[in-house]
Amino acid sequence: RITRLIGSNRKTSQPRPLSVDLASLRSVEHRCIGCTQDEPCCCSSYEVCVTDAEMEQIIQVLPEAAKRCPHLRTDQGYDNLFEYVEPGLHALDTAEDGLCLLAYVDDHKIRCSLHAAGVNLGLPLGKVKPKACLLWPMSLSEGDEVLSLAGDALEFHCTTRRRKRSNSLSPAFVDAVNLVYGSGTGARLNEEAGTGARRTTLPRRGR
Repeated sequence: RITRLIGSNRKTSQPRPLSVDLASLRSVEHRCIGCTQDEPCCCSSYEVCVTDAEMEQIIQVLPEAAKRCPHLRTDQGYDNLFEYVEPGLHALDTAEDGLCLLAYVDDHKIRCSLHAAGVNLGLPLGKVKPKACLLWPMSLSEGDEVLSLAGDALEFHCTTRRRKRSNSLSPAFVDAVNLVYGSGTGARLNEEAGTGARRTTLPRRGR
């Protein structure tokens, strides 16, 4: 079965602090430059799930996203991209080859139309893209309790194991944590990593 990616806990009145596996995150460098069509790609390797709130955010930018993904348009408006999973959770639909319907190809690289829409509309990416996508190759464990490196992260060319031991996080991880958990949280996490700590906790913002 394809691995399911969930970027945030569902309806929780008082979210528990999130445990962060700093040791696993410090061990790699990550830089997204777009995948070629003949290599493993995060946009076609997972079942990405979104909350009700994330679904509404995506719907708001579909007109802009459809400029790069014309297949999203129908005679009645826009295609239904969401498959019900459970109350408060929906999976993004994919094409027959497994590629996310919100992905497109530009200059032989697979890109995200939501990312492009956010940039073009001047919106923070945290208000446009699913949290699971923003965080990857970091992922939440089953039960939504631990943020760590995805088990298959090194199968993708954008993520490589560091040759030398480091006490800092990849800048991409710092930026992603800021987008998902609030400005300044990435820097705080990086400071914790700098102490050599193997784990820490991170407050979660309610949805």
